[in-house]
Amino acid sequence: MKKFTGFTLAEVLITLGIIGVVAAVSMPILIQNVNERANSERDANIAYKITQAVEKMRALGYLNSSYASTEAFVDELQNHLKIAKRCDSAHIAECWPTSTVIDTTGKEYDVSKAKTGKDLQLKTETNNVGLVLADGGAVILNYDPTKKGFDIGDAVKASNVSLPVGGGKTKEFAYTTSVTDALAYVVDVNGKGGPNSQETDKKNDIRSFNGAKFGVGCAGKTTGNGKCVYQLASYSPADYATPCSEAYSWCVNSDYWQGAIDACKAIDMKLPTKDELLSLSGDSWEGKPTGWFWSSSELDTGSAWNVRFNDGNSDDYKKIAQSGVLCVGK
Repeated sequence: MKKFTGFTLAEVLITLGIIGVVAAVSMPILIQNVNERANSERDANIAYKITQAVEKMRALGYLNSSYASTEAFVDELQNHLKIAKRCDSAHIAECWPTSTVIDTTGKEYDVSKAKTGKDLQLKTETNNVGLVLADGGAVILNYDPTKKGFDIGDAVKASNVSLPVGGGKTKEFAYTTSVTDALAYVVDVNGKGGPNSQETDKKNDIRSFNGAKFGVGCAGKTTGNGKCVYQLASYSPADYATPCSEAYSWCVNSDYWQGAIDACKAIDMKLPTKDELLSLSGDSWEGKPTGWFWSSSELDTGSAWNVRFNDGNSDDYKKIAQSGVLCVGK
């Protein structure tokens, strides 16, 4: 008799079970890596298409000076880029696949609020324009009119970018050139597919171009040292903590110092300390103000420190006196 060898049914089932467990563990990682690579390839493709359109503008002499606004720039851009839909800042969410996104901090952000460059954490105050490209890519774009244009004969520098392709690896993609220096935008590379996130430490599908990111940037001016300051045009005094006595003719029931603190807090900022104001007075930025400004540093119950921006001098002011207000924030 011949002797036959083989696997028992139990051995086959155990082997299949092991294969199933390995597949269950590895498949999500494999799919995630595939998605990450696909997102990066789509990101690079969209950036390259926009770059090509802007390069056509330069070649035709339409980029040799600045445009006054994002709207004016897109008026010309749409002649060179296939755009399926365009949305102004008041209807920006209509050109985005989801009403909310996850911003870089992990918080939910309402897309309808992304109206200006400030709402993409940029320094520009020009309105944003929403675009749906012919291939379905969703873009919220901002143009910076302070950037110089490119003439036909100007040198153009190409820029490659390393993008993630899964498994902790990156790949160099032909991305853009210096003709797009005035542009910044966020792009959703996979529509409603998710995770609809721009978190930098996650596998994100919302990508950033030239620093554009969902979330409020500086509400006022950004100093040379990167501080955000906002000068209040006016503010209301608070009720004075201690009612006035008629024996003092100078005494009034208005506390402008506390009113300044409250006004900054109302816009999610704060009144700077004396030391912070002194530091700001030595900094430089476009439109830097002059004059005296309240600090949050008290001298006593009735007075607080003021700083003069012209020369950095400081003095104490009665809290019932009026003075300028600079709020500081993120």
